[in-house]
Amino acid sequence: MTKRSAITIYLSLIFALLALVAGWYIASFLNREPDSVSFDSSRAYADVQTQVAFGPRTPGSAGHAQVREWMRTELESAGWIVEIHESERLGHPIYNLIAKRSDEAPQIILGAHYDTRFFADNDPDESKRTEPVPGANDGASGVAVLLELARSLPDDTVPVWLVFFDTEDNGRIAGWDWILGSRAFAEEITVQPQAVVIVDMIGDADLNIYLEKNSDVAIRTEIWTTAAELGYGNVFINEEKHSMLDDHTPFLEKNIPAVDIIDFDYEYWHTTHDTLDKISPASLQAVGDTLWHWIAE
Repeated sequence: MTKRSAITIYLSLIFALLALVAGWYIASFLNREPDSVSFDSSRAYADVQTQVAFGPRTPGSAGHAQVREWMRTELESAGWIVEIHESERLGHPIYNLIAKRSDEAPQIILGAHYDTRFFADNDPDESKRTEPVPGANDGASGVAVLLELARSLPDDTVPVWLVFFDTEDNGRIAGWDWILGSRAFAEEITVQPQAVVIVDMIGDADLNIYLEKNSDVAIRTEIWTTAAELGYGNVFINEEKHSMLDDHTPFLEKNIPAVDIIDFDYEYWHTTHDTLDKISPASLQAVGDTLWHWIAE
């Protein structure tokens, strides 16, 4: 064997070994489990699908009870302790779900309402205005973001509570009012978090979240800055627009800093067209990823 032949064989073995190592690395990368500590919009979108499949989640309905038990199961599977805050307002029972990782008082509360509206009174078809709202965006999207944060937030964050508010969405109906669940919570649960953040109607494909006028300025600035740094400045628009009565209101009334993250320009609000086809995983990702980083970092 000549010296040149020996060198050729040696180099061939080296290249073969490098190819083998590269192939193993690529295969390992392609087959690895998804990173558990990141917000996964595909899982959040599946959570919207599940909620819509329960049908209307109006207070007292079968879907209302089913979605509550499903949320409890999902949260406990993710390692959270779940408590039911039971109350009553205007003669109606209220069931707020509170998810926590420990008995520590919360520094941050993230909230969303899980009930849907009895009547689609904004529907362009007058014959459908007595039908219930499907609530894919108005209810299910916020719940989905909170559930995926429950699965993905690092264990070592500041103490966080995830609160799923009942009976938010039935104002302007005889015998009912808006935000009954969050009012009951704020009046009866004695905590003093540094921040309360509500997510409501944040899953629509044409997502435009403006600064809500009543929200705490310092906290909303932090969140909008985080969104811009992550590349979501086209979604979190740095301009004031709406002044909302929402689940953040009872906390503001108690001088607890609170922010409402909401797209109130959603054209299918309180109509029978608030359906799954209006929801975008990209929108869920923008909101969930922003909150994930704001909390974790």
